[in-house]
Amino acid sequence: MSKFSKTVARNSAFGMGAHVIIKLVSFTFTVLVIRRLGAEVYGQYAAVLAFGAVFVFFADLGLSPYTVRQVARLRDKPDGKAEIEQLFGSVLGLRFLLSFGAAIAIIATAWFTGRPIEMIVGVALGTIGLVMYSVQGAAESVLAGHERIDIAAGAQVVHQVTFVLLGTLALLFSTGYYGLIFANLAGILLMTLVCWRGIRHIGVWPALPQPSWWLSLLRASIPFGIIGFTLGLSYKFDTILLNIYAGDVVTGYYNSAYNLIFSVLVISNVVNTALYPSLSRQSVTQPETLPAIYERMLRYLLMLALPITIGGWVLAPTIINFLYGSDYTAAVLPLSILIWVIPFMFVTEFLGYVIVVSGAERRVAWAIAISTGVNVGLNVLLIPIFGVLAASLLTVLTEAVLLSQYTWVLRDRLRPLNWNLVLLRPLVAAAIMGVVVYLLRDLFLPLNVLIGVLLYGVLLLALGGIGRSELDLMQGIRRQQLG
Repeated sequence: MSKFSKTVARNSAFGMGAHVIIKLVSFTFTVLVIRRLGAEVYGQYAAVLAFGAVFVFFADLGLSPYTVRQVARLRDKPDGKAEIEQLFGSVLGLRFLLSFGAAIAIIATAWFTGRPIEMIVGVALGTIGLVMYSVQGAAESVLAGHERIDIAAGAQVVHQVTFVLLGTLALLFSTGYYGLIFANLAGILLMTLVCWRGIRHIGVWPALPQPSWWLSLLRASIPFGIIGFTLGLSYKFDTILLNIYAGDVVTGYYNSAYNLIFSVLVISNVVNTALYPSLSRQSVTQPETLPAIYERMLRYLLMLALPITIGGWVLAPTIINFLYGSDYTAAVLPLSILIWVIPFMFVTEFLGYVIVVSGAERRVAWAIAISTGVNVGLNVLLIPIFGVLAASLLTVLTEAVLLSQYTWVLRDRLRPLNWNLVLLRPLVAAAIMGVVVYLLRDLFLPLNVLIGVLLYGVLLLALGGIGRSELDLMQGIRRQQLG
C-alpha cells in the first residue's frame, strides 16, 4: 500500500504539475483565441476540431488503454521486457495503418456533410497530426504502463508550449485558424520526439511488427475502442450538429463555455491516469486494499468537483464577462447548465477505470454505448429545434445516464462506503461557500474565488471532511517529490 501510494503520488504530482502548467498556458491562450477570432471564426475552428475528435477512434480502436494495462501486467514477468517490446512493435505498426484510414474517414465526412471548402482543408490538415499521434500514442502507452506518467506529462508540456508560442505568432499575423492548425502540428511533432526519448530512457525498443498479431490485438482492444469512440461522439457530436443547424456563431458561443468545463476536467483526468496502471498492478498483487482506495479517491474527487460546480454556477455571468467580454453574453446560459456535468464526469471517469481494472471493460463499453446512444438520438431530435439549450442539457443528462449504469454495476462495492464523508460533508461545505460567493458576486472575480477557496477549506476542516489522513498524504507527496 505504501509503495502504491508513493507511485500514485509521484505520477499525480508530476502529472498535476505538468497539467497545471499546460492548462494555465492553454487556458490563457484559448481566451486570447476566442477573443481574437470572434464567435463566428472560432465556431468554425471548433467544428474542425470536433470532426477530428469524433473519428480519432479509428486511429486507435482502443489500443492505447489496452497497451497500458498489458504493459503494467507484463512488467513483473521474467520475460516481460521481450513481450512488451513485441507488443509495442505490433501496436505501433497497426496504429500507423489505422491512422491513414481514420484520416480518409474524417475528410470524407466533412465533404459529404457539405462543409465549406476552407473547413474541409482545415480538417485535412488536422489529419496529419492524427498520423503523428499514432506514433506518439504507442510510445506514451508503453511509458504509462511503466508508470512513467511524468515523462508523458513533460512531453505534453512541450506540445502545449510550442502550440501557444507558434499559435500566438499565427494570431499576430492574422493567419486565421489555419495558423493554429500548423502550430498544433509542430507541437505534436516535438511531443512525439520527447516520448520516444523517454522510451529509450526506460530501455524499451519496439520489435518488428507481427501482422499475425493484429487481429487478436483488435479483438482484445475493441471494448476499449468502443469506449473511446462513444465518448468522443458524446462529447463532440453536439458541436457538429450545432454547426450544421445553428451556424458558426452559436457553435462559437457553446464551445467557449464547453472549453471551460474541459479545462476543469483535467484535474480528474490527471488523477485517474496516474491511478490506472497502479490499480492494474494492485488488483493482481494486493486486491484487498482496493475498497479503501476507492472510498478515498471518490471522496477527493467530489471534494474538488462540488465547489467548482456550485461556485461556477452562481458566478457564470461574471466568469463569461471577465474572460471573454460582453460580446459573449450568450455563452452564459450554456455555461450555467454545462457546469453541472463536472461532478458526474469526475466520478464516472474513476468508476469506469474501477470496472476496467477488474477486467470487465465490455461492461464499460456497453454502458458508454447506451449513454452515447441516448445523447446522439436526442441531439438529432432536439438540437434542430432548441439549439444550444438542448445541447447543454443533453450533455448533463448523458453523463447522468452513464453514472447510473456504473453505480448499478458496482453497487456491491459502493454500498459499504461512508457516503456521509464521501458526499454529504463536501456538498454542505460547497453549498455554504456558494451562498457567500454569490453575495460577493460584484467583487473582483479572482478575489472572490480566493475567498471561496479559503472558506471552503475552513468549512471542510470544521465539518471533518479533511483531517489527519489528508495531511499525511500531502507529506507523502512532498517526500516523493523531494526524493
